[in-house]
Amino acid sequence: MPAPLTVCLVNEYFPPFAHGGGEWSTEALARSLAARGHRVVVVTPNYGASAVEERDGVRIRRFRLPFVVKWVEGRPIIRGRYRLPFYLYAGFVVARLARREKVTLLHVQNSRMLVPGVIARLITGLPLVFTIRDTNIMHDAPVCLLHREEGPCDCGVRKLGKLWRRCSVEYHRLYQPSRSPLLTKLRFLFLKLDSYLKQFSFRWVDAVVGVSAGILDVYRRSGLLQKTSRVEVVYSIPPLAPVPSPSEGEVLRKRLGLMGKRVVLYVGKFSWGKGTADLVKAAERVVASVPGVLFVFVGEGKLGATGAHIRCLGSLPNREVLALYPLADVVVSPSWIPDALSRVILEALWAGRPVIGTRTGGTPELIQDGKNGLLVEKCDPDSLARAIETVLRDDALRASLAAGARRHVEERFRPEESLDRLLAVYEAVRT
Repeated sequence: MPAPLTVCLVNEYFPPFAHGGGEWSTEALARSLAARGHRVVVVTPNYGASAVEERDGVRIRRFRLPFVVKWVEGRPIIRGRYRLPFYLYAGFVVARLARREKVTLLHVQNSRMLVPGVIARLITGLPLVFTIRDTNIMHDAPVCLLHREEGPCDCGVRKLGKLWRRCSVEYHRLYQPSRSPLLTKLRFLFLKLDSYLKQFSFRWVDAVVGVSAGILDVYRRSGLLQKTSRVEVVYSIPPLAPVPSPSEGEVLRKRLGLMGKRVVLYVGKFSWGKGTADLVKAAERVVASVPGVLFVFVGEGKLGATGAHIRCLGSLPNREVLALYPLADVVVSPSWIPDALSRVILEALWAGRPVIGTRTGGTPELIQDGKNGLLVEKCDPDSLARAIETVLRDDALRASLAAGARRHVEERFRPEESLDRLLAVYEAVRT
């Protein structure tokens, strides 16, 4: 057996500060590596917890931020004007902590920490692995991906005029219509320049890990992996926590007023890229033909829809979200922008729930059409509505999809297999 490693997982957030699936996937990875006998150190900014913590065999080192952090819907965010100073500061801190903990290699878990990870690699000489979990290396708001499964290969500095005249205008219209057009366009341009810096940093990454083949294909078609020598698919670790008990679910059902309802569940950010508007449109059609259906939305943002058939719960702790899945008749993930490997879908399948998703990114690797869920084309509210109606009306189909959900996760997304593939990457970059 190979000697145990000391792995440094670098992430912008880590539970209890977690606002998305990436943080829970990182925690599951850390716990799984520790269970294999490897020493795991997580390095992350400190937003108000202990500087040093030991949890499930994992050592968490949180470093203080000398920058102003604003809180948006309970989530800490580093202000944009401090982004470059944050990269430089965090890079030196990660290098210092990596040396102090005598780590074997660095593994960056999200795009915001890529530049600090590269700085730490250049200082320490340690090998660096980077995990692609989203499309943020291409742009924090990649409007081009709303329309196609790739970013333009020629979207370079020479195309800034096009970005200013076309892409930033769409960004303003869809995401920030209430703000100043000029300030919104400047923000969009700043985010694009930031993405150039991240893409430039790729040349110092020893291996890129994609959480799905679908997301790696998006990056390849966009011309962003041409200079990366080693690229591997390593699926995210499924939820390690047990599915909440039926009694816990019933308590939650009563508290939320879901008794006697057919529940369609959405979990995620309320945005165009996540397809929330499509689901709202589809809901209007479904309620007209399926009695007693309730659309439950969990996440952050402004939904912009009301009605007796809609229940918006806002952001919930992960434990409550996990308890919600078993209460749903179907979970819907109607994304426009390619999801790398949706944690929501993975958790819903793990809970034995049928899922409806779009044919984009890594979603087809999670959903086997007709076996554990249904796939529809993105940007098509009518097809989405028909799929929801089909699942709600056909009890036999719904039971069959639910039975195949957990089975598919157990067969294709086994933690042992993902760890074996990742450890092979670790060994390769060390030699």
